[in-house]
Parts: sequence; structure tokens; C-alpha cells
Amino acid sequence: MELSLQESDSESLTIEPTIIGEKPKKEKPEKIARDSKVSFGMFMIFKKTFVEMFGAVRVLAYVFLSIIFPFILTTVASGNLEAPLSDLNINFQIATVVSHFAFHSFFWSAGILLFLFCGLSASTFISGEENSGTLIFLMTKPIRRSTIFFGKFLGYFVNMAILQLFSLFLGLTITCSFFQVSLEVFLQSLLYLIPIYLYALMMIAVIGLIMGFMSIVSKKVVVNVVLIMLAIIVIYFVGILLRLALPGYYETWYLYIIDLGYNLSSIFLLFLKPFGFQPIPFFQQNFGLFFGTYVNQFTDISAFLGANDVENDLTFLLAETNYIHPLVSLIVLIVITIVLLIIGIVVLERKDVGG
Repeated sequence: MELSLQESDSESLTIEPTIIGEKPKKEKPEKIARDSKVSFGMFMIFKKTFVEMFGAVRVLAYVFLSIIFPFILTTVASGNLEAPLSDLNINFQIATVVSHFAFHSFFWSAGILLFLFCGLSASTFISGEENSGTLIFLMTKPIRRSTIFFGKFLGYFVNMAILQLFSLFLGLTITCSFFQVSLEVFLQSLLYLIPIYLYALMMIAVIGLIMGFMSIVSKKVVVNVVLIMLAIIVIYFVGILLRLALPGYYETWYLYIIDLGYNLSSIFLLFLKPFGFQPIPFFQQNFGLFFGTYVNQFTDISAFLGANDVENDLTFLLAETNYIHPLVSLIVLIVITIVLLIIGIVVLERKDVGG
């Protein structure tokens, strides 16, 4: 401690203790208040969005639609078995359950259904507020426009993440139930819920940010809905038409570069492989047919399944096409999403909301 003398007036002196080396603290109450208002504003927007999206009708509709495709697919597949799956080698049981679960997850639960709900929700982030006139009201609050966007995105993301986890768990449970496998097979198959869920989280973020960008640049919700439907058609159905109609040109013209279904399916397998995923012929043939991930063969595989020695090991029919490395597809997808996000935020900050 040292003593410092400060002259308060011409006749009196005051002695105040100070700490040697102490730097005077510079408090910025305006900045603290502004930061707290921004955080509070984002939280309120997040909470409002999350609660609105967790309406009973929406949740029940999502859960109901989540079980339709797994129910139909697994019912047909289990009915075609000549012998109960539980009588076969446990590794083959796991591979069969996981392959069917992975297929209907990519195609439906983390695919078409996810695109519909995520796309429709995210396409109104800004356009919905703008069309209803509430965006102007939000502009009067001491928060940035980007805060509104990210608050709504976080509410949407958490909501869809919860619904998707429940949806995938239901899908796996239905698959195991209809194949009548043991609890051990179910528990070991749960491991593959992790990579599929991670892939689904990535798609929730990508769809949300891209359609959020569209909600900024376009006030017309109809246009955004049409874009969602076109994306679903292109990803899950156009690829098979290209490979069937132009079999000799798909590779020579490098059409797989613009084949979104192929690139997403390649990314999906990238998530699965580190977990030891072993696809059965059903998975390979359908992924090859719909998405071009495996060499395409339009053959009946029932004879192979009957002759396959499942007690010893699993045999794989088709090789991967490997047109593009899945990491390249993943990086390109992330870069496109980030670029659109940045452009969208810049446009939002400069947007004439009253126009």
C-alpha cells in the first residue's frame, strides 16, 4: 500500500489508500446494458420460436409421419424372410436391422420428412414476420436484425433436434420389433443411432440456414415452398432418372457433380463408416439404384441371400462408385451454406422492412 495526497481545495488535503500497480477499472455501463439486452432479446425470440414449434398438432403430425415409412418398409422386408431373422448369426441380424434402419432414415426420417418440416419452418424465419407486420415491431427493440434471425434459428434447431431424435428412436424400435430380434441386437444397433443422428443434425442446420436465407431475400412463402418441393424431387428422384435415361452419359458428362442425391448419400456413408457399418445387399442395391452410391445392378438378390453363409461372415455384392470423395461433398455443402448465411445477414441488416 502507498499513500497518495490529493488536494481537494486550497486549504485541505485528503489521504486515500491505493494499491501499487493497480490499474483503474473502466466500466462501460452502456456496453453491459446493450449486451444484456441483446442476450435477453435473443433468448425471448428463441423461447417464442421453440414454444410455437412445439405445438401439439405439429409434434403429433411429425411423430405419426415418422413411423409410416419404417412401418411399411420393415413389414414388407420381414414378411419376405424365409426364416426368422433371430435364427441367423447375430452379426447378420445386426447388419440387417441397421441396413434397413439406415435406408429408411436417409430416405425418409432424416430425408424427405426432415426436408418438409425443416424447410417449411425455416422459410418463414423473416418472411413470416415481415408479412405479418411483426418484424417492424421487433425493429423498435434494442436488438440487431441478425439477433432476430439467430434467435429464431436456435429455437427451430433445438425443436427439430428433439423431434428428430425421437423419430429415429421410433424408427429403430419399429425395425427391431418387426424383425423380432433380441434385446441384445437392439442395444447393439443403438450405436448406429449416433452417426445417423449427427447426419440429421447437420441437415437440420443446413436446411434451416439455406431456407432462412430464402426467407430473407423473398417475402413470398409460396416460392419457398416450391423450392422445398423441387429440392426433394431433385435429391431423391431425379438421380435415378438420370442414371436410367442417360446411363452412358452420367459418368462421361460428370453428372454426379450436380447429383445432390449422390453427394448427400456419400456424406451419409461417411458418417456411418467409422462406426463399422456393414451394409447388406438390400441396402447396397437400393442406394445404388436411387442415389448411385454403389455400382448399379438390376438383379434379383434373393438367390444370393439364400446361398449366403451367414454363419461365417457377411458377403457384399456391390462396390462403391466413389465418383467424388465424401469429404469434398461435405466441405462444399458447408461452404455453400456459410456463404449464403453471410449474404443473408448482410441483406437483412440493410433490408428496407417497411417497403
